[in-house]
Amino acid sequence: MIDFVKNFLQDHPWILLAAIPHFVILGTVAYLILLERKVASWVQDRIGPNRVGPGGLFQPIADGVKFIMKEDYRPAGVDKAIFSLAPGIMIVVIIISIAVLPWGGIHQVNNRRIDVTKEVGPNVTAVQAADRHVPGMGTLVGTPVINDEAGRTVAYITYRYPFQAATLNIGVLYILAVLSLAVYGVVLGGWASNNKYSFLGGLRATAQMISYEIPLGLSVLCIVILFGTLDLGEIVEKQCHYWIGFIPAWNVFTQPVTFFMFLICIHAEANRAPFDLAEAEQELVGGYHTEYSAMRFALFFLAEYAGMITTSAVCVALFFGGWHFPGLSGHIDPNPAVTDSLLICLIRFAVFFGKTIFVIFIFMWVRWSLPRFRFDQLMMLAWRALIPISLALLVANAIVLYFFSGSRGQDLRVNGTMALALLLSNLAVVAIAMIVSRFLPPPPETNRRVRVEGSRFNRTPLSATAT
Repeated sequence: MIDFVKNFLQDHPWILLAAIPHFVILGTVAYLILLERKVASWVQDRIGPNRVGPGGLFQPIADGVKFIMKEDYRPAGVDKAIFSLAPGIMIVVIIISIAVLPWGGIHQVNNRRIDVTKEVGPNVTAVQAADRHVPGMGTLVGTPVINDEAGRTVAYITYRYPFQAATLNIGVLYILAVLSLAVYGVVLGGWASNNKYSFLGGLRATAQMISYEIPLGLSVLCIVILFGTLDLGEIVEKQCHYWIGFIPAWNVFTQPVTFFMFLICIHAEANRAPFDLAEAEQELVGGYHTEYSAMRFALFFLAEYAGMITTSAVCVALFFGGWHFPGLSGHIDPNPAVTDSLLICLIRFAVFFGKTIFVIFIFMWVRWSLPRFRFDQLMMLAWRALIPISLALLVANAIVLYFFSGSRGQDLRVNGTMALALLLSNLAVVAIAMIVSRFLPPPPETNRRVRVEGSRFNRTPLSATAT
């Protein structure tokens, strides 16, 4: 049985590559709630969860048991099918979005021996044998075919397995398209609840998504046109070198303004404070999940934290070099992502995951540091600031790319001179935006004071003789 399982996993390594990140992320979701509460206590000078387990370590388990044991009620007048379907849509959409994240480069398995006659068929050439026998996501490198002492045709094949669940050459587009579907869970949950506060929360989520998808897509497009690919694995690989011998060639150093644009937009896309207008407690009681309880309520929050992991991982891949770290680049061929060491792939996974946790910490730090926007301020920020600046950044990147397109070589890596030009173009866009904003018409005055007759808060003027 053990040999069968071993051989099965060798022939289908994509099962492990899909299952391990999947369960690691789902386990991380639970403990992100504990991290959120610990960060909140740190910001507010409190202790935080400390009763369940050593240092509160088992608090997520207690929370999960509580949600399972709570009464799962459904108010009268709701759309029963859609009411239950909405949280499921959110969690499913978020889970499938992790499939194309490049966690650890490419693992090369050398000289894998296969029995061509038994496993593929008789009278086949080496190329046909390899084409028919590539297991899972493996990519053929070489196929020397020989006949062994028993007269069988044996091939020694080298495979390359990307350390990700699925390899798509449109990985960035896939993630953006899939994550944009999560808003349907919010809207359907708000509408099916038959509650005006929930419905308003769903409408707010829709308007917010429409507004912030635009600068989000434009900031991603700045990176895409730079490297000429939508494959997240290739984008990470093209950042795996150094400027001046020691500065990592990560996009955050060449395009810091684009990074901040992307960071702001993923806050809005994840409905995280200060952009959590869809569930504003002070205004909408709880927004789209007001009428939910037990595990259906928990699924909404699990989806929110899982979405934070996905968007943070995309941010790491686009701007922080993904798994890149000194000493972890492969030396098998010019592609630094390829390595024949499984240990290096696992270390790369840990590096990628650590960077992702750092971005998630920024999410939590912002939540407990900044107050929530008013909804008109939310829309004003998107349409008057983020969208024009992201368009200007895209044009600036295109101009730099036009002038430096012939000096990058075949691998399309950003050299030091081009990196400096990209950095200066980002700073120039910010300077121009600050100058232009001085001449734009002011936004509507929504903070004016209005006198309320008879209010007990109106001050009574003191007489001149009063002391």
